Amino acid sequence: MTMKLSYRGVHYEQVPLALDINEGEIGGKYRGQDWKYHYPRHIPQLQPKLYRQYRGVAYSSRPNLATETATLTCSIPNTQSIAIVSDEVSQVHLETIRRRLERRLEIALAKGDTELVHLLQQESQALKLPFI
Repeated sequence: MTMKLSYRGVHYEQVPLALDINEGEIGGKYRGQDWKYHYPRHIPQLQPKLYRQYRGVAYSSRPNLATETATLTCSIPNTQSIAIVSDEVSQVHLETIRRRLERRLEIALAKGDTELVHLLQQESQALKLPFI
């Protein structure tokens, strides 16, 4: 189904998108007609908050709640694998800090900035990293 349209004398046909669309709740009225939210089928429809509060007065937009919640299950991850990954991440992080500090120290030595070299050596000692 195409719509024949014209804009400033130019005629064209609009082909609607081939999306599966769910209609949501009524969003309001426009020129006397109800309009609804339209959601693509693959996007879950958001449910409004059940208990709202306006100026200190609690109210609910859906007083009769139908249970539509799905039971979600998740497996507990293996803590040993998390510890191994955590150790690897911390090692990579320390290596990155070491490389950046060594690079900054090389640049400071090349520029002849003794104060910065001293500060970087102190930082290296604080991190217990060998400096150049």
